[in-house]
Amino acid sequence: MQTKILPPNPSAYSYPLLIKNLLITPLIYSPDQKIVYRDLQEFTYRQFGKRICQLAHGLTRLGVKAGDTVAVMDWDSHRYLECYFAVPMIGAILHTVNVRLSSD
Repeated sequence: MQTKILPPNPSAYSYPLLIKNLLITPLIYSPDQKIVYRDLQEFTYRQFGKRICQLAHGLTRLGVKAGDTVAVMDWDSHRYLECYFAVPMIGAILHTVNVRLSSD
């Protein structure tokens, strides 16, 4: 039996699949569309993007840099979602910690 080498599959995307790219499309096409969290918090994509950038800048001012690991222990919240975008945007690694994790 002979091994056949297949040509690489062309990517469906013309850009790297980075988490920050998920935010670019709504910021371009619908920046004023609302994001609603549990009927408690309401943001537009523009406001959400600004909050993410502020968090990323705050983390870098605290000394977090590319390659560092940032652990987040939070319930499903808008703050958690902001971390989900901000931490990788500065090149750091997001480590989510289960809030229900027992001490055992």
